[in-house]
Amino acid sequence: MKIEARGAVKYSSDGVMGENAQCRGSSASIMEGYLASPVAGFTLLEVLIAIALGLVILAGLFRTFKVQQDSYLLQDQVSTMQQNLRGAMYLITRDLQMAGYYTNLDRNNRQMDWNDLDGDSNPTTNMETGKPLLFGVNNVPAGTGVDIKDNTDVIVIVKASMEEGRALGSGEGASASSISLNPPDYDLTKGMKYGVLVKNDLSYAELFHLDSSGNITPPLTENYTANDRVHRADIIIYKVDDSTPTRPCLVRKNLGSDNGYQVIAENIDNLQFRYQLVDGTWPNDPAGNQARVRAVEVLLIARTALPQKGYRDTNSIPFGDTTIPAPNDHYRRKTLNSIVKTRNVGL
Repeated sequence: MKIEARGAVKYSSDGVMGENAQCRGSSASIMEGYLASPVAGFTLLEVLIAIALGLVILAGLFRTFKVQQDSYLLQDQVSTMQQNLRGAMYLITRDLQMAGYYTNLDRNNRQMDWNDLDGDSNPTTNMETGKPLLFGVNNVPAGTGVDIKDNTDVIVIVKASMEEGRALGSGEGASASSISLNPPDYDLTKGMKYGVLVKNDLSYAELFHLDSSGNITPPLTENYTANDRVHRADIIIYKVDDSTPTRPCLVRKNLGSDNGYQVIAENIDNLQFRYQLVDGTWPNDPAGNQARVRAVEVLLIARTALPQKGYRDTNSIPFGDTTIPAPNDHYRRKTLNSIVKTRNVGL
C-alpha cells in the first residue's frame, strides 16, 4: 500500500485490501449462480401419484369402517331379535300354564264368537265350539285374515282371572240369565263382559257372557249363591299382526278386559302351535279335544328389522309333521321352540 499526496491511499492489486475485494467478487458470483438454478419440489406426476395413493388408503379405511358398522348394526338387530323371542315366549308360556284355571270345571261345550278369531268378517264362521280351555286356528289361509299374517296360527287361552275373583256374599247370586252382585263387578262400559262362576266345593263351574242388557247368555245350568265364587274370565288371543307388512308384530288381546290388541314383540315372522293329547298324538288343531290336551308346543320365528345386503335366507324350518318353507328373502331369522305343559287342563 502506497501513501499518496494529501493523505490519499492507493491500493495495490497484490495487497491485502486487493485480496478482500477479490473474495467479495467471488461470493457475489457464487450467489448469482445459486439464484439462477431451478427451485427444488414435486412434479405434477408425483402429486398425482400421491393423490391416487391417498385415495386408495382412504377407500380401504372406509371399507373397513363400513364392514365394522354393518357388523355392529347386524349384531344389534340379532340381539334385539333374541330379546323379542324370549320376552314373547315368556308371556305365552305363562298364559298357557294357566289355561283352564277354574274353567276346566266347566262341563259344557261353548260356542262363542272370539272376536273374529279366524280373521274374516263373516260372523257365522267366527264361532269356535269346545270346552272353554284352548281354541286354535291352524295356518290362517292366505287372503282370508284381517290383519293376520298368512299361514300363521292363532290361539285363544281361556281361564279365570287370578287377580279379579272373590267369594259371593250374602244376597249375591246367579241363576238362569240373571246375576246379582253388590257392588257390580262387571262394567259393560269397560268391556268386562266375560266371567266364571264356580261352586264352592269345586264340583262345577260355568263360563258366562253378559249381553248388552246385562243378561247372561247362554243361561246358566246351576244356581250360585253365597260362598260360591265369581271371577272375571281371561280370554286371551295371540296372533301375528301384519297390518304393517314390513314390521309384523306378535299381538295379545284379553277379551275379558277388552284392552285391545297390545304389541308383545316386533318383527315376529311366524307363530305355530301343535297340541299333545292324552294319547300322545300331536294334532295342529285341538278342535273338539280341548279337555284332552296335556301340552302345547310353541314355535316362534323372529326376523331382523332390516334386510341384509348380500344375504338370502334359504332355510326351511321343520315343525312336527309339517315344514315351513324357506322365505328366500334378505332377512336373518332365529327360532325359539318350547313345550309347555297345561297344568290345569284335564284335572
